[in-house]
Amino acid sequence: MRSRVRGALASAVPGLLASTVGLCLLAAPWWSATLPASDYPLVIVLGTVFASIGAFAALPDRWPRLRSLAFTIFMAAFGVVCAALMFTPLHPDADGAHTIGGIKGFATSEAMPWWARIVAGFFAIVFLGVAALGAWGLVRGLGGRSDDANP
Repeated sequence: MRSRVRGALASAVPGLLASTVGLCLLAAPWWSATLPASDYPLVIVLGTVFASIGAFAALPDRWPRLRSLAFTIFMAAFGVVCAALMFTPLHPDADGAHTIGGIKGFATSEAMPWWARIVAGFFAIVFLGVAALGAWGLVRGLGGRSDDANP
């Protein structure tokens, strides 16, 4: 029994590490005295990505709904990142930097190529679609009767 618990904890350590990094990023806007307010959205989205995929990896298989929720949140956050990249402005601001997803100050050597926008848009659609289907699957089973029990 003891080795099974130790094995389960050992397999959850990488997920716990990623989740801890994500939670620290999520808390950074409130705890960090040096983080500029313009970086809050980026830090929050990245924290959500890391915390949710870490939670998905750390949770045991016997908690399928919580794992599905964590994976759905990860897909939604990553889809938002891809959508922000897709909608990057074609021309830089007056200071030469780009504003991506409402966050100013991204310095690039050149504008984002058209093919990269298409790839980012494709993945945004895929990830946000998977997140919507995951949310639908979670909400669908919350009624009075569970469809999982009746094949």
